[in-house]
Amino acid sequence: MEEFASSFRIIVRYSFFSLIIVVFLWLILPQKVFFQGLMLGIVASMINGLILYIKTMQAGDAAVAGKRARGIGMLQRLLIAGFVIYMSARLPHIFSFYGVLIGLFSLQLITLIFAISQYLIYKKQ
Repeated sequence: MEEFASSFRIIVRYSFFSLIIVVFLWLILPQKVFFQGLMLGIVASMINGLILYIKTMQAGDAAVAGKRARGIGMLQRLLIAGFVIYMSARLPHIFSFYGVLIGLFSLQLITLIFAISQYLIYKKQ
């Protein structure tokens, strides 16, 4: 589980870097609404990732203790994503729907890129 925790820390670090880049682009470029939606989606994606990390760690601890895990927080993550999409639909002058959708998948994309890079590094050894 230590390798999982260290991988998650690296992924969160890359997510913060991507959020910083989006904030920088928001300050410079004129498409403010799109980047505001993108920021909202990235933050929601990071919250969903944190919930999944906590629930995965709890499930691992329960498996070690020989107990049954309660769940992986699917309802909480769906509610957060649904709320963010609802906000973008109700406030289209503040948050871009497309920016929110792209931002919601940012953590998964970063995780996929990280996993592929780790695979390629270990394959070379």
